[in-house]
Amino acid sequence: MINFPLWTAVVTPMLTDGSIDYVSFERLLAKQNEAGNGILILGSTGEGLNLTAEEKRSIIKFTIVQKLDVPIMVGIGGFLLDQQKALIQFADEQGVDAFLLVNPLYAKPKKAGHLAWFSSLM
Repeated sequence: MINFPLWTAVVTPMLTDGSIDYVSFERLLAKQNEAGNGILILGSTGEGLNLTAEEKRSIIKFTIVQKLDVPIMVGIGGFLLDQQKALIQFADEQGVDAFLLVNPLYAKPKKAGHLAWFSSLM
């Protein structure tokens, strides 16, 4: 487990045409790095659920290329298990330090369903 005092959920800035504003994103990442905060991308700020799989992979790659001094966590959320597993594998291959895993969206499984979901993601 990564023991870090503070993790900041960093918003993914968007341009007016709906594309990712990488210039602003780079500045946000740099500020959090300077502050010594662990960085959570695609997390609880909400836009991660509205991005395509390719956009998510692009954001992960972009973040890792910054060579930040703090750990990087990636939010994994959705309801399609295979897509979540693929994103975890991709992020792990890029060198991400941690994952924020959530319950399957819009589903209300019982205890056994939750156990199966999270066991499958590991």
